[in-house]
Amino acid sequence: MRISFSEHNYNHNLPVYGRKIVTSSTALGILREQLAKNIGIERIKGFLIRFGWELGVNDAKEIMQTNQSIDYLIKNGPILHGENGHFLGTEYEGYAELDEDQNLISTQGSGIWIDSYEALEHIKQLGLSAAPVCHTLVGYSSGFMSTVCGKPVIVKEVSCIGKGDKECRWIVRTQKEWEDEGGDEWDIFNETPIVKELEYTYEQLLEQKNLITRLADFQKRLTEEIASGGDLQSIANTVEKIVHLPTMIDDIDFRTISYSGVSSEVFKELTADIQHFYIDEHVSTLSRREKQQLPFRNKTIKTTIQERLIAPILVQKEVIGYCAFIYDGVKKSKSEEDYLFLERFANAASLILLNEKTRFESFERMKGNFLEQLLDGHLPENEILSRGKYTGLDLGRPYVIAVMDHKKSQISFEEEFRLHEQILEATFRFFSKKNQNILAGQRENTIVLLISTETMTTSMIYNSIKEFHLDLQKNYPKMEFKLGISSAGDEIKEIQDYYEEAVMALRLNKKMNLVFFDSLGIMGVMINSKNKDKIYKLAKKALGPLYDFKDPKNLELLKTLYYFLLNGGNLKLTTHDLSLSMSGLRHRLEKIEILVEKDLRDPNQNHQLLTIVKSLIALGELEIE
Repeated sequence: MRISFSEHNYNHNLPVYGRKIVTSSTALGILREQLAKNIGIERIKGFLIRFGWELGVNDAKEIMQTNQSIDYLIKNGPILHGENGHFLGTEYEGYAELDEDQNLISTQGSGIWIDSYEALEHIKQLGLSAAPVCHTLVGYSSGFMSTVCGKPVIVKEVSCIGKGDKECRWIVRTQKEWEDEGGDEWDIFNETPIVKELEYTYEQLLEQKNLITRLADFQKRLTEEIASGGDLQSIANTVEKIVHLPTMIDDIDFRTISYSGVSSEVFKELTADIQHFYIDEHVSTLSRREKQQLPFRNKTIKTTIQERLIAPILVQKEVIGYCAFIYDGVKKSKSEEDYLFLERFANAASLILLNEKTRFESFERMKGNFLEQLLDGHLPENEILSRGKYTGLDLGRPYVIAVMDHKKSQISFEEEFRLHEQILEATFRFFSKKNQNILAGQRENTIVLLISTETMTTSMIYNSIKEFHLDLQKNYPKMEFKLGISSAGDEIKEIQDYYEEAVMALRLNKKMNLVFFDSLGIMGVMINSKNKDKIYKLAKKALGPLYDFKDPKNLELLKTLYYFLLNGGNLKLTTHDLSLSMSGLRHRLEKIEILVEKDLRDPNQNHQLLTIVKSLIALGELEIE
């Protein structure tokens, strides 16, 4: 079957513009559902309120052309609204106050919409809501009343069957009255349209994309510079060219290593200014350990002539320096982008310094292994000299051996090991800064140094060791460092003898931080590993029952005897050193006299006993804290 058709129809009874379009509430419900799917349930509120507002404004303008009074329009507004089918019935009450010129002063009222199409369709299409849903009705009522009254009048829905309430109730106020009550109902009418939001979002995304592109290019340039062997100065130059800001790289003590973007005169002025700031803030007086643990990622420092944005350079979780952008008139204020560029600048500096640190420490540890081989005595002299040249040392020159011990109470084995490594690194750094080439290694939980007279005299070496000790005490104030220093050695093949001298000086070092072997006098000459058997035999005879060092009570008595003899028989000094009462000390001394069968008031016997105890300590046979 084939159906053919050709018709022509035109309704001349309806106007072209402003004609009424017949549609069902279901159609508007479907539109609501599609809006919720496409722009979101939160966005449809503003959209429908503004849609209803325009409908209300348009209808109010049409009715006002009939010359109806403002009294009539205010009283019958809700009824006129109901004629368009938005709801089936209404109940309302309230008042409006006008001045003599028929201008609205105030209005307050409330009412209900019976069988609101919006509430019913929302439940049907989307289910119950958490908030009132008659947005078109709210917008329509507000637009109608605002147009009629000539000033903003806002309707607010306070309960709604669309969220499970028993009725759709509304209240009405002027905008000013709502604001006086602290309300923000007017904000929804001025909400940014979604198109504007999308435009803004697009601009933000485009800006972020451009920033990411610039950061990626910045990172690429820095990576290429590092890969090509660039140093800190070349990195500072590269960063300055890209960000167009003066850049600086400082070490942990705030001394500038590299800078770019300022003249030498300006650099001196800025450096002097920032040093005054650090002094005023007491930063310069912090120890190295405290500086390494400064609690900031990025920080801004302002003085009278400059502003610095600073980021720490982290190497192996420690702060070892700082990168900075300087704002001194070239650029008045920093931006969020500067933080991102500065972090990458600091990361690049970290990589370079990590490479340098790894290379430097690897070489120093290789030298330390060489020192251990020297102390073991397994290398022939010609190989020693040739390897020494590879490390940059002329081992044919006189040298000094120093042995250092360090103590910190109440730490775990892991902490002690980590601390030992840090101190060894600090040793490398100190002598490297002094341009003094040394060998440094570890032996029996101590740090051993070989310092050659190649670049300085023996007295200069001793002074350098003193400076080294002061530097350690400053940077590790909670630790105790003690060093034993040998006499000057001439033959490298005799290094073991000079190592023994340093160890002996360290063991006899009870009250001083530094003990030189030469200061031991005849004691140092008498005590050595070659005659230790004779010393043990003499000690056993002199000390009698106290020679049993495995007995803790004997060790306590020997410690008492040692400090008593060391203090020249001074009871007051001895009680202080041992934290003993005077009666307790006297009791111990009486017991010692009985055991060793000697008179501790006899200077000759005391001298002999002190020499024997010191000898045992120097040989490592006896340990006294």
